Amino acid sequence: MKINIKNSVLLLAAAAMTTGTISSCTDGFESTNTDPYGVETSDVPFGDYFKDAELSIYFNPDNSNWAYQLMQNLNADLYSGYFAVPTPFNGGTNNSKYSMTDGWNSLLLENTNLHVLKPVASILESTEADDLVAIAKVLRVAGVLKVVDTYGPIPYSKTMQGGLFVDYDSEEAIYKSFLEDLADASARLKNFLAENGGDDASRLSFDLMCGNSQTTWLHFCNTLRMRVAMRMVNVDPAAAKEACEAAYADGVMDDSDPDIMAKYANVKNPLLEISTNYNDCNIGASFESILKGYNDPRLAEMVLPVGWGGKGDIKDLDGNPTNSEGEIHGIRNGTDMSDKSEYNMFSIISSTTTGSIYSDAYPLPILRCAEAFFLRAEGALRGWNMGGTAESLYKQGIEVSFNKYGLDASAYDTYIAGTTTAADYVDPHDPANNIAGMNDVPVAWDAAATNEQKLQRIITQRWIANFPEGTEGWAMFRRTGYPKLFPLVKNLSGGLIAEGDFIKRLPFCDKEKNANKQGYLTGLQLLGGDDNIATNLWWDVDGSNF
Repeated sequence: MKINIKNSVLLLAAAAMTTGTISSCTDGFESTNTDPYGVETSDVPFGDYFKDAELSIYFNPDNSNWAYQLMQNLNADLYSGYFAVPTPFNGGTNNSKYSMTDGWNSLLLENTNLHVLKPVASILESTEADDLVAIAKVLRVAGVLKVVDTYGPIPYSKTMQGGLFVDYDSEEAIYKSFLEDLADASARLKNFLAENGGDDASRLSFDLMCGNSQTTWLHFCNTLRMRVAMRMVNVDPAAAKEACEAAYADGVMDDSDPDIMAKYANVKNPLLEISTNYNDCNIGASFESILKGYNDPRLAEMVLPVGWGGKGDIKDLDGNPTNSEGEIHGIRNGTDMSDKSEYNMFSIISSTTTGSIYSDAYPLPILRCAEAFFLRAEGALRGWNMGGTAESLYKQGIEVSFNKYGLDASAYDTYIAGTTTAADYVDPHDPANNIAGMNDVPVAWDAAATNEQKLQRIITQRWIANFPEGTEGWAMFRRTGYPKLFPLVKNLSGGLIAEGDFIKRLPFCDKEKNANKQGYLTGLQLLGGDDNIATNLWWDVDGSNF
């Protein structure tokens, strides 16, 4: 890890403590009259506000890759099952073993406030144009969703209003405001397209994500709306159904849409920097197990084999070569290691050429179009109007994902008929980490399966297609329990997380507690449990998904 943290203090600004719904509070974003972050907004070109928010959903506008490492890679990317660390940070006592490193866990909240909420507030203060207001609201939801799904209650509706401290909003209130914002954004974009007779690319010169197309922003908006709504399905199924059906009716992403990602000249993919130059991130054992078990041809496109970058073979505990070069091997989270050299040659995300889908020049995905089909498949499984059956939409989602990797129809046909399940995990370095495969459903659709088994198929394929977006992968796993992931080898939570169980959230960091103590106390009340890694988020309900 290469970290050069500036001594920036989070200046959270808020009004005095009040009660009421968040829908009335969010009006404050549009009527900001103070500048708690010391930025003279009148001196900033209007389009730069959009670019700041676009590039800060994954914060890496100046290639400070360590920021992404702290904001997501050393938490959600690990907990999603996609990745693992080969580095014994802090002597092996760190987030990867559920021993929280406080200094790693504050930047997501800070940077989202500064680089998403702040510029969006300035946009909404400066324009009433339907398409621009809509895009700003979509960006706000896309950025803040990551934060609320990481911590739970957060400062949100009053963050830009000025004052000495900021109240927190409950997860439920924030989620409802997300759906209101996205419904409004959808209506505004539809209105603009109807009045304008289609797209007007000349208005969107700032657009780094949707190809200067209001239509693509509309589809992104409504697919994000389905993502938000589906997260609520176990706590407010009626609202989830209503929002998903409305989003589908308004227009969601399909196979003609690009994956949504923020691409800007000279801004590199931070995950690749962390994986290659830092050598702090390798593929997770669960990811290896599931894709190997499925004989998934996407694995070779996603991942480099052992020995990448000339690092050579894996050695066993006695220092002997294991003849693993050219094979794909991931790492189990919670693995004990004394030095990076034990595991740094294990597989990483594919990154060798500029033509690779994960090259330095290729940005991280924010929302892949395949996800729209899997969201619709889950909705159809629940009996909602999603324009197809669960089976047909499930298969379409896989096909769209295969197409993104340039795989042909015969590979797809073979894959969707597959009856194998997750492979056993074998650690060539230390066999004490070996474990039997856990994700116990095949790819092939089974009409006679239970709804839980069908959902497991849908979520597992959505999880594969969404790689490497760890925040969403972690959220899917917490909500549904799927795909089934390997537990930690070593759990250092001190009993907070039972052996074999999984982390639920990040705790609020000391910096926030000290800088915003009164606000933090409101968040603690809304959390509904202790401020630790074992307290479930509002939408994370233990038990059946149906």
